Amino acid sequence: MSRTPHARLACGALTFALFCAAVQGAAAQTSAPAQQPFGLRQGQSVYIVAFTRALITVGADAEGQGGQPRDYFDFQLDVEKKVRNEIEKWKYFRVADKPSDADFVFLVSYHYSTMEGLAISFDTYDRHFKEKFDLDALRDAAYGRAISGPLKLPTLGRLSSRLVKDFRQKLPAAAAKK
Repeated sequence: MSRTPHARLACGALTFALFCAAVQGAAAQTSAPAQQPFGLRQGQSVYIVAFTRALITVGADAEGQGGQPRDYFDFQLDVEKKVRNEIEKWKYFRVADKPSDADFVFLVSYHYSTMEGLAISFDTYDRHFKEKFDLDALRDAAYGRAISGPLKLPTLGRLSSRLVKDFRQKLPAAAAKK
């Protein structure tokens, strides 16, 4: 079937109009203001979670054979309290008593003579700590990271103090206000 010249012209005009609308829509999407990335700022509130992670064997028989290795998490309230005291002394962030009052989570991993602190979003905390532990994903998504230790005489006070000091030094705005 052959189309009339008017039908071909109308079809071409419609195609051109759709093309222009698509280009204009794409331009509008790219010119929309981008959402500002999260940044750590003075006055924000932080929820602190401290833990120790160990690998244990579950389901072994009496001789210790078989079983499956599983992650075991022990929440460290004493570490949390020491880190909280150091952050409160710093007076840069406010410490929140419950997650719903905080802007971010400071997740502290305690392992005898060392500590690691990660400043992360609640979404990251839920996905990579509470649902399924993934340390690499936690570190990738962290807004900031601090490490303390290993120390020869590791006390919670010394480790906590050094952890918060390292965190402070890594924040550009906070380091300028020492």
